[in-house]
Amino acid sequence: MDVLPLWLLLPIMMILILMAPQPTQALATRSKLNPRVVQTRYGKIQGLVLSFENTRHLKPIDVYLGVPYATPPTGGNRFSPTRALSPWDGNKLAEKLGPVCPQKLPDISDEKEALDRMPRGRLEYLKRILPHLRNQSEDCLYLNIYAPAMGMSEGGRKHPVLVFIHGESYEWGSGNTYDGSVLASYTDQIVITLNYRLGVLGFLNANVSPHTKARVANYGLMDQIAALHWVQQNIEYFGGDPSNVTLMGQGTGAACVNFLAISPTVMPGLFKRAILLSGSALSSWAVVEEPVSYALKLAEAVNCSVPKDLLKDHELLVDCLRESSLEALLRADVRPPTFLSAFGPSVDGVVIKPDFQKDLLSYLGPEFQGFGILPKKAEHGEAITSNNKYDLLFGVTTSEALWRFAERDVEKGFEGERRDRIIRTYVRNAYMYHLTEIFYTIVNEYTDWERTVQHPMNTRDACVQALSDAQFVAPLVQTGDLFTLRHTKRPNGMHVPLPVHDADKEPLPKTYFYVFDYQMKDGDYPQRMGSVHGEELPFVFGAPLVDGFGHFPRNYTKAETQLSESIIQYFANFVRTGNPNAAENHGKADAVMPISREKSRFRSLTWDQYDPVHQKYLEIGMKPKMKNHYRAHQLSVWLRLVPELHRAGMEDVEPRHNLFRGYADPNLYDGFVRPDPLSRIVSPSNDLDSQRRGAGSAAKNATTELPTTTDYSLTTCVSLIQSTNIQNIHNASTDTLASLDAAGYATYSTALSVTIAIGCSLLILNVLIFAGVYYQRDKTRLEVKSLQQQQMMNQQCGPRGFNDLKQPPPPPPPHTHFPGGGQVIVDVENEMIRRNVMKTAPPSETNILLQQTQVTHTLPHPHHYQKQHHTQHSTLPRGSVLPDISTQQSQIQKETLWALSV
Repeated sequence: MDVLPLWLLLPIMMILILMAPQPTQALATRSKLNPRVVQTRYGKIQGLVLSFENTRHLKPIDVYLGVPYATPPTGGNRFSPTRALSPWDGNKLAEKLGPVCPQKLPDISDEKEALDRMPRGRLEYLKRILPHLRNQSEDCLYLNIYAPAMGMSEGGRKHPVLVFIHGESYEWGSGNTYDGSVLASYTDQIVITLNYRLGVLGFLNANVSPHTKARVANYGLMDQIAALHWVQQNIEYFGGDPSNVTLMGQGTGAACVNFLAISPTVMPGLFKRAILLSGSALSSWAVVEEPVSYALKLAEAVNCSVPKDLLKDHELLVDCLRESSLEALLRADVRPPTFLSAFGPSVDGVVIKPDFQKDLLSYLGPEFQGFGILPKKAEHGEAITSNNKYDLLFGVTTSEALWRFAERDVEKGFEGERRDRIIRTYVRNAYMYHLTEIFYTIVNEYTDWERTVQHPMNTRDACVQALSDAQFVAPLVQTGDLFTLRHTKRPNGMHVPLPVHDADKEPLPKTYFYVFDYQMKDGDYPQRMGSVHGEELPFVFGAPLVDGFGHFPRNYTKAETQLSESIIQYFANFVRTGNPNAAENHGKADAVMPISREKSRFRSLTWDQYDPVHQKYLEIGMKPKMKNHYRAHQLSVWLRLVPELHRAGMEDVEPRHNLFRGYADPNLYDGFVRPDPLSRIVSPSNDLDSQRRGAGSAAKNATTELPTTTDYSLTTCVSLIQSTNIQNIHNASTDTLASLDAAGYATYSTALSVTIAIGCSLLILNVLIFAGVYYQRDKTRLEVKSLQQQQMMNQQCGPRGFNDLKQPPPPPPPHTHFPGGGQVIVDVENEMIRRNVMKTAPPSETNILLQQTQVTHTLPHPHHYQKQHHTQHSTLPRGSVLPDISTQQSQIQKETLWALSV
C-alpha cells in the first residue's frame, strides 16, 4: 500500500481540520471560588474569580451567575406581577447560570424548510445560540453580574453599571447567552445580564378595555423593572454606583428599554442613560395590536371556555390559562401576521398607558410645523422644561431586515412581482387606511428609475432597504428626534417642541446616533449584503479581543480587534459620563492591540451630538467619519408622506376604499396577513389608537380587533378566533360591519344623488341653450327670406332697366366731383328708408308709400351713367381707379341687413 508523502499529507490534514465543524468556543479562562462573600439585602452571595488566559491585557473579574432578583413566577404567581424576593439564610453560591424562561424556540430541524424562511447566515446563527436555551424553567428570574475584581475601582470610586436587556424575540432568548466578562474587564465597569418572562407567560393580555379597567399584563416588562429595583438596592455591595446605571437593549430588548423610558411605572432614578441598538417602541413589531385576539386563540387551543361577557369576566379566562400545563401553552399554535408579534408588550393601562403613543408623537401632530432654530428665550417668558430624563445613544446597521428573507432571495434576488407581494403584505399588516396609495408610494420610492432593466439583485436590495427603513431605521430616528426635544408650555396650554442645541442653557440630556457600516470578513452573510441586524453585538461585547466566545463568530482579524476596542471605548465613555468622546482613562485595562492607524482614526474624531435639525451621526467602520441626514429622502417618506396618506384615509372615506383591490386573493401577499378591517370590531380605545396610527408610520395600533370569519382556507388572513363560545363578540362584529357598510353606502348614495342632480341640471340647461340657438337661426332665416321677396317685388314694380345697375360705370376717384356717384348713394339711402317704413307700416299704406317712392326717386336710365362717365373721363388724374359696382352692391346689402335688424 502506497503512503502519501509527508509534504502532501500535512496540507490535506490542515484543510480537513479547517473544514470540520467546530463546537461553540468558550472563553479561555480560569475560574475559582471567590473568597469574598457579598452581603446583599436578601442574603449572602459567593461567586467566582475569573482570569483570562492567553492575554495579559484583561484584568481578572468577579462573576456572580444565577443571582435571583424576584420570587419565582410559578404556580399561583403565573400571569401575575413580579413579586419581591424573599430573604434566604446562609451563603448562596452563584457559580452557575440559572435556567432560561420557558419559550418556543425556532424550528430548524428541517434545514431545507428552514432555508425557505431565512438566509443561511441566520440558520448558522441559530445553530450556535439555540443550544444555550435548552435548560428552561418557569423559575427563571435570575441575573448575572460581571464586576471588576476587588469591588472598588482605583481611587475608591464606584463603578458605572450597564444592564443589558437581550433581544432576539419577544418569544425566545436569554441574557445567559451574552457573556459580559470581557466588556467588564476592559472597561472597568459592572455588566449585568438578566432573564425575563417571554411569550405567553410574559405578555398575555386578555383585558378588552385597558383604558377603563387597568390590569398588569406586561409581566416581562415588570420583571425588568424588578431587576432594576434589585440593582438599586444591592449593586453598591458589588462596587457599583446605583446613581449611574445605563440600560442597554438590542432589537426587541431595545423596544423594552424604550417602553421603560416612558412608562409611568418606572420610578425616576432607576436608570440614568439608555442605549437602543436597532429597536424602538415605535416599530410596527414593538407593540401587539390585538392582544385579546391571541388570548382567545390560546384559550381555544388549551380548551379554556371564554366568558360570555369578556369585558367583565376576562379574569376567569386568565385563571383557566393559569391552571393549564406549560407544555399545552407552549404547544399552542398562535401565529401573528407577518412582520408583527403575537405575544409582546401591549397596552395594559399600567406599564403601558392607552395613550403612550401620545407621549411620543404629540410633537408631530397637526399643530407641529417642523423643527426650527431654538430661540434664546421662551416665548412670553415661560420656562423651558425637558420631558426627557435620559441620555440616549442609538444606532442601526445598514441591512437590518435581511434576516427576514429566504436563502434563495439572498443568493439570486427576485423580480418585482415578489417585491410587490412582500411590500403589500407589510402595508396591509401595518396600516389600516389608504393601503393602495401607501403601497404605490413605497414602490415608487424604492425603484431605481434610471435603470432601464431592474436586475433581480437590485430589486432585492431595494426591498431589503424598504423593510429596514420601515421597521427599524425610521422608528428609531423618530425616537431620537423626540428624545432630543424639550418643550415649553404656552398660555394656551400647547406644548411647543424645541430641539436641544443651545449651549447657553442648563445641561440637558445628550443624544448620539451611529450607523454600523462594517461587515465581518468571516461573518455569516455574503460580503456585499452590508451589516445585518445584530452584527454589531460581537464588537460591543468584545468577542474579537479573545477570538470569539459563546454564540458569536470566531476568527477575527487584527483590524476587527482594533475596531472592537474603539467601539467598546465609545460605549464605556457614554456609560460613564454620557459623552462617548470622553478621553479620561478611568482605570480601564491597557489596550489589547497597540496603537494603530485604525485606532488613531477614532481617537482623532469627535462624535457630535444628534439633533433633529442637523441629524449628525457617526458612521462606524474601518474608516469612521461624521455624516448627517442618514437616508433622509427615504425616511421623509416614512415619517412625513406615509403618515399624511394614512391620516387622510381616516376622514370621511368609504371604508372599502381603503382596501386593496382583490384584498382576499392570497396571491397578492407573501405570508400571513391581518383580516379585513371591516370584519373586525374595535375596542373603545380605538379613537386614541387611530390617532397614533395616523401620527406615525412606524408606531402601529394596539386595538382589540377580532375577525368574524373562521375559514382559514379562504384567505391568508390569520384566523385568530375559531371558538363558538364567543357568539356575542361575533354578533358585535357583524353589527359593526353592517354599520360600517351602511355608513359607507349612505355616503356613497348621497354623493351619487348630488352628482345625478347636477348632471340633470346641466342637461336641461344645454337643451334650453340649443333650443334658443335653433330658434334664433330660424328667425334669421325667415327675415332673410322676407327681404328677398321684397326685393323681387321692388324689381317688378320699378322702371325698366333697373337690373342694369349690375353693370354701372366705374365710380370717380375720391378727390374728383362725380355727380352720378352722389345720386346713387342718396337713392340707396332713400331706398333703405322706404323699406323700413314699409316694414313698419300697415299693409294698406304699403302700396301708397311704394308709389310715392317710385315717382319721386326714380333712378336715371343707365345711359345717363354712361354719358356722365364719358364727360368726366378726360379729367380723371393719372392712376385713379373707379370703384366696382359689385363692391357697392355688397355694401348696400350689408347696410340693408343692419337696418332691418335695427
